[in-house]
Amino acid sequence: MKNKSIFQLGMFFIAMLMAQPLLANESPMRGNAKFNVVAAVLLIIFLGIVVFLIYLDRKITKLEKEKD
Repeated sequence: MKNKSIFQLGMFFIAMLMAQPLLANESPMRGNAKFNVVAAVLLIIFLGIVVFLIYLDRKITKLEKEKD
């Protein structure tokens, strides 16, 4: 349940970033903040993978203990 709420929080922040209105001559990757946007997206993806791997490791460990 905790992982689900972390995922939902991350998706909320991404939606808030995408909800900002764009000017006619402005694109999402223009400006000084494009590196920050890319870094934030990569960080969110990396953290999601790490959380999933920790969850999977705990589940596999539990199954191995039940087997023995």
